[in-house]
Amino acid sequence: MLKLHIAETQDFSLEVIDLLKEHFEVTTGSVKREKLKEKLQEIDIFWFRLAYQIDDDVIDESTRCKYLVTPVTGIDHLDEGLCNRKGINIICLRGEKEFLKEVRATAEHTMLLAMMLMRNAVPAVTDVHQKKWRRDLFRGVELFQKRVGIIGYGRLGEIVAEYFYTFGCEVGFYDAEPKNHPNYIKRFDSLEKCIKESDIISIHATYNESTHHLFDKAIFQKFNRKKWLINTSRGGIVDDKELLKSLQEGKIAGAALDVLYGEPNIANNALINYSNNHRNLIITPHIGGCTFESFEKTEKFIAQKLLRAISIEEKI
Repeated sequence: MLKLHIAETQDFSLEVIDLLKEHFEVTTGSVKREKLKEKLQEIDIFWFRLAYQIDDDVIDESTRCKYLVTPVTGIDHLDEGLCNRKGINIICLRGEKEFLKEVRATAEHTMLLAMMLMRNAVPAVTDVHQKKWRRDLFRGVELFQKRVGIIGYGRLGEIVAEYFYTFGCEVGFYDAEPKNHPNYIKRFDSLEKCIKESDIISIHATYNESTHHLFDKAIFQKFNRKKWLINTSRGGIVDDKELLKSLQEGKIAGAALDVLYGEPNIANNALINYSNNHRNLIITPHIGGCTFESFEKTEKFIAQKLLRAISIEEKI
């Protein structure tokens, strides 16, 4: 019987664990980074979320593991090329468009971040906790009639565009690929034009080599003190140093991030240090898709996907 280890079990579906136990020898529990290489030499399947970086420090010729299961759409936390060379199958949610239409947690979180940022919700709540009641200090900005630019009009970009439109915003998008869209959603032919004509810019692009630091110095020069940036995609799309500089110099109204480049190793992250003393930047710890509903849906779906893959390869 193949050995499967689930490394991140908090709120994991018990129904799915029971299903997996019917087909595999299942173990659970976190694995320290220094023990991960050894663990991958002992098991056939490794199931994890976003807390593990899979690279050549933990994969080599002695690796037994042949299936990496990660129920997420973005897989920049593992070296896909290395896995391909080593014959390791990646089971994830990338490309599962029909299923993902029913998973809307990240889109909802995008709206939450936009409103928290623009209405100064975080400092206002903190102020009340300190037994203060300074209403005028936290006057905010409304979403209604704002121009919103969606960067990346895939599944999430499309959903977020609809959400903003429902709030009474004028919505447009930029995507490098041709996309079908409603006539009330405007398509921009360049990233620069989308930013120029938008008050709120929300990033939903896929992270890869071509989008690494898509938001660089030249792009941030297109911003001004009345524009807001929301990123619930991947941290690497934004050049942290240029974002920080723009915030410090008042060249952007504010930013709300659910992702950071290099997460979860953020102890010395300059953006976090800045956010501790400035209210024009708020950061959440990649919780966009972190809801009970989304976890249960994706775990059930990805378990069935794993079983189909295993049945083809291993004849279970």
